[in-house]
Amino acid sequence: MNRLLPKVADNNFQGQKIAFYFFVFFMVINTARSFIHLLAEDAGLNSIANIIIFEGSPDPNKVIYLFGSLWGEMQILCCLISWVVIFRYKSLVPFMYLIWLLEWLLRITLISYMHGLDTIYTTGSTPGSDYAPLVAVLLIIFFMLSLKEKSK
Repeated sequence: MNRLLPKVADNNFQGQKIAFYFFVFFMVINTARSFIHLLAEDAGLNSIANIIIFEGSPDPNKVIYLFGSLWGEMQILCCLISWVVIFRYKSLVPFMYLIWLLEWLLRITLISYMHGLDTIYTTGSTPGSDYAPLVAVLLIIFFMLSLKEKSK
């Protein structure tokens, strides 16, 4: 438990080095995709996620893109916290793994169950859904490695 929630948040990562480097790689990818959700005209929902463009008056896509951009904003804020951990509080890397793991597990389970996209709402692959199980497995593996003491 002390590795997950250390008594002192310092810059001393106790886990396996590969877990730390994977976390940095994971955050580079997450930061890029977060900026896409925030800044893309369609929040990446049509151009990347292949979600259909809805018809209607007033245009329902404006609201959909708004929520996609807000999601990108929240992702960037979570990424910012993760980058602070990477550069200043490395002892909290296992805790950040847990936070990101929960986000991806909830995406696969609860969110997918409640609001899942099926083929009538998409025109192709939706990377955030299609690759979520793989990302979750990788996060589980590296989370466990982040808790395992460094090899001496």
